[in-house]
Amino acid sequence: MKKNLLVLIVALFAFVYSVQAQDRNTSAEKTRYEQVGSHHSFSVSTLCRLEYSYEYVWKSGMSLIGRIGAGSEAYSPYKNNYSVRNGFRLTIEPRYYLNDEDFFALKANGAILIPNTPYDVELVPVYGIKRNFTKHWFCEFTIGGGVGYYSGNNGRLYFEPHLQFRLGFKL
Repeated sequence: MKKNLLVLIVALFAFVYSVQAQDRNTSAEKTRYEQVGSHHSFSVSTLCRLEYSYEYVWKSGMSLIGRIGAGSEAYSPYKNNYSVRNGFRLTIEPRYYLNDEDFFALKANGAILIPNTPYDVELVPVYGIKRNFTKHWFCEFTIGGGVGYYSGNNGRLYFEPHLQFRLGFKL
């Protein structure tokens, strides 16, 4: 019950913050994501993961992000039993920006988990909100759910819930 209440509060906060962002005045010449353009960044995300990413931005509101990172990974080795292990992750994420800061994305992840090195692959559609604090600092909140495959224990498909907060620095 407490988890459901927490997810509801976070989702409500994200919605209200999104509505406030839409009301702000923006540049008529270029949208904010076009002004930022393609960039490299480093970020720390939930579950203590450090990542390097490159985002390539098109004028159409689309972008493509490639990420590589290391840290804690959540996966499901048994039915409805999620575990956290250390690992390395590679992510490809096409995004479509709805406005200057809100987006839909399809995250395609692959992770190698340590110590016994099974792999974990996920395909997760998400809704996200990205806010820039300064020229270099930003934060992102994403929520969604999809499907994952864990190679250990004779292989297994599972539901992959997604709730993530990322704090980053653009170069």
